[in-house]
Amino acid sequence: MIRKSINLATAFIAACTMVSVVKAGVSGNIAIQSDYVWRGYSQNLEDPSVQGGFDYEDASGFYAGVWGASVDFGGDESTEGDIYIGFANETEGGFSYDVGIIEYTYHGGSSASDSNFTEYYLGGGFAGFSLTYSIGDEFGDNIEVGYGFDIEGVSIGAAYGDYDDAWTYWTIGVSGEIEGIGWDFSYWDTDLDDDPMGDGRLVFTISKSL
Repeated sequence: MIRKSINLATAFIAACTMVSVVKAGVSGNIAIQSDYVWRGYSQNLEDPSVQGGFDYEDASGFYAGVWGASVDFGGDESTEGDIYIGFANETEGGFSYDVGIIEYTYHGGSSASDSNFTEYYLGGGFAGFSLTYSIGDEFGDNIEVGYGFDIEGVSIGAAYGDYDDAWTYWTIGVSGEIEGIGWDFSYWDTDLDDDPMGDGRLVFTISKSL
């Protein structure tokens, strides 16, 4: 599912896994990442980021939530706050789908809100493969393909994306859980060879569902 819930560990697992909602409920999540990377690009000047959010999921497939993270783009932005709403489910044949809207908002100094934007997204998945298309109202569209699978309690996944023909990115990683604490190691890279924020990097995440 494209939403940024950390109960899916990190973004690559969210890209590779479509979630079938099985019961109604509210859940929360907190996490610390060694670097908050979004579509291959550092959102925190390569420094650690504290993150967390809350989700509501209904048995029908409807969901809504909020998610926040510490960010640093070198300007006024110090906090990202996302609000999203959507519908996700899985057919009897094993095809999963997810459609929704997410509003990215930024807070800090007086000009932080200038970075706000909205995306509409549509995703589908089958047999571990996934495809997600996001339509942006400000910074362009994104298309991402992924594949993920589980083996002996460990999730392994990879994804490749193209963000508005401005850059491409890819990631591969592993994640799991030990005594209720989620962990994730992911490698990210882009074709932005002249921008250090898009250089290849290994990201470590620890998380906890509430």
